[in-house]
Amino acid sequence: MGQKRLPEGYYSILVLYCVLLLFLFPSIGQAANQSENVKVLINRIAAAYGGKETIETVRSVIARGKIEAVVFDDKGTYVRYFKQGRKLRVNITYTRSKEERILDGNKGYESTDAGFSEVSGARYLAMLYQYKQLDLPCGLLKGEYQLTYEGKADVNGVNTEVIGLRDAEGPPIRIYVDMKRFFIIKVSGLFSMGANTMELSAEFSDFRQVQGTMQPYRITNYAGGQKIAEITLHDYELNTNINESLFRPD
Repeated sequence: MGQKRLPEGYYSILVLYCVLLLFLFPSIGQAANQSENVKVLINRIAAAYGGKETIETVRSVIARGKIEAVVFDDKGTYVRYFKQGRKLRVNITYTRSKEERILDGNKGYESTDAGFSEVSGARYLAMLYQYKQLDLPCGLLKGEYQLTYEGKADVNGVNTEVIGLRDAEGPPIRIYVDMKRFFIIKVSGLFSMGANTMELSAEFSDFRQVQGTMQPYRITNYAGGQKIAEITLHDYELNTNINESLFRPD
């Protein structure tokens, strides 16, 4: 009784299948390692900022300080009202001008000489990006982002590990985590501006403990790699009752 002959082309298909497995399994293992790196990093970040339970108790933040606008050579006062649920108001009073911005859920507003006007497109997304930036590290614990491990980078001489954040709205975000202290020392977002793109980023430093959590007392903002403003904070209030009217442009 002769040996059964396999269909023509069978060996070619088998060889191709084996080759695919050789490429597939390393990438599966690599993805698993990246996912584990992200989980480990988030746990370390949470511990550095006071622990998961403490972080999640912070429902509102009022921050006050001074701002130096490098781009138009002016200084002024800075007040920020942040509240969970996509509520953010920033009031800046310079010596020669004034800025007010409000994010209220899915709507954003900017002050003009005639009062507040609603914004859309990139201007709204920039407000939403600032809210997400200030919501860190709490935003990492909510499970709302698709997270990826982006490797390592140097930030002003500090070794960092980088996590990519994506969701259904807004620009892709990268956060840079100090490999020694596990503070988030830089956040960047990439915005589409017609045919061009613009990176907005903020660097955080001078971390101090406030009611069991760590808060940055210095924030430096950049646009396209150019320094545009430096904020020095002197006062934080956590979980103060913020009237909802502050987030309306009335």
